[in-house]
Amino acid sequence: MKYKVLLADDEPSITESMKVNIPWEKYDMEVLYTTTSGMEAKDILLNKDVDIAILDIRMPGYSGLELSKICFTNDLKTKIIIVSGYAEFSYAQKAISYDVVGYLLKPVEYEELEVQLLKAQRALSDSEIRDSSSEFMSAIEENNIEKMREYLNDQGFDSYTYYIASIYGECNKTIPDTLALSVGTNQSIYISTKEYDKNWFVGLKEAVGLYPFDVNLASMRKAIYECMAMCYSHFMTGGLGDESSINTTYIDFHKTRLYNSINSAINFNEKEKLIMLLNKLREPEYRNELNINSAMKLNNMLVSNTQLFVNSQDYYVYNYKQLTHDYASFDNLLDNLIQLLDNASSDNEEDNAFNNTYFLKIMKYINTYYNENITLKDVAAVVNLNPNYVSQIFKKNAGTTFSHYLINLRITNAKKMISTTNTSINEIAAETGFNDYFYFLKTFKKMTGKTPSEYREECAS
Repeated sequence: MKYKVLLADDEPSITESMKVNIPWEKYDMEVLYTTTSGMEAKDILLNKDVDIAILDIRMPGYSGLELSKICFTNDLKTKIIIVSGYAEFSYAQKAISYDVVGYLLKPVEYEELEVQLLKAQRALSDSEIRDSSSEFMSAIEENNIEKMREYLNDQGFDSYTYYIASIYGECNKTIPDTLALSVGTNQSIYISTKEYDKNWFVGLKEAVGLYPFDVNLASMRKAIYECMAMCYSHFMTGGLGDESSINTTYIDFHKTRLYNSINSAINFNEKEKLIMLLNKLREPEYRNELNINSAMKLNNMLVSNTQLFVNSQDYYVYNYKQLTHDYASFDNLLDNLIQLLDNASSDNEEDNAFNNTYFLKIMKYINTYYNENITLKDVAAVVNLNPNYVSQIFKKNAGTTFSHYLINLRITNAKKMISTTNTSINEIAAETGFNDYFYFLKTFKKMTGKTPSEYREECAS
């Protein structure tokens, strides 16, 4: 595929000279459009598929800066190089604010222009890689082995088996011979065809999850999910510690010794027994069998039982980031669950004292901060009310639960960004409040029937 180029300058001799003297083929580029009019350049940029545009800063109709602003505000993929006869700092500063790749002074040195073309090419290539990685993570979520194999082969990771690792934290080191993918705020997964050297991770302050053996493509999704959970051992212990925590163990919650007893007590609505079992989980011999995934499942098993909790949906936890945001540690989560059980039968806030002002404040806060990591507890703190009461206020006035409304709002805005911008799917997930990329994929598919990439293709057709 060749990159499509637009040349726009009010002097035809300049565009013709660039067209003839630049080795476009060398950079996989092709000059498809030339114009001396800013107005015509605008029409081409908005209605044609242009990858790179070299624009004169002064043209009739629209200047190069005005065209750059149009590309920037419309979130076009086009990479802009400005050519100017004016060495004014204010022009260059304005160009930078519009994400222009390069700013060159006339007469243009073709060697300098070629340097800027390489920068534009790399920027375009980076965005393509981000989009293809989104496709790969969709394939992981759907366990589509053929698509996973195709992507890994394209990246030079062709193998029968792979080694999986995950790091939680702002790790700036590069793991040699690995494919790194961001899966959420401050969390990445790593895929390698070679076994990891554990010494490489020693000294990192970030939490590390290492899958204990190599896996094939059919087992990769499970290994990735378990590695991501291994990175949250600090939640179970109550602190990160001084050095990195390298974890290689994962036990399914339903295989733990107390699982059957807890499940039975939930099903038979035995609150006193549940409280006793939750306190038992504080003991090291039982706690050591658990991980953050176990903690999330425990929470959701309890709150999804409507006999125990009337406002169950608003206490449901969808990902690890939400859990760690709401609760400082596993002990803190246990305290909260026990308190909820104690108050479940006696929670009788003055429903008749409902004030519409609260609901308006709640809605304003949610609609303003939906793209941040907000939960019911955050909203309750803003209006200085009990979370249970906020949940009741919201459901009574909105006709849906707080959680459902928030998820719908995030997906609605994600759909808008996918259909109207070229922003990568991964970035859209983060910008609409989904700090777990796999959860975003799962939720988007559930609510639209399509993956984000499929939705984008449908909107474009």
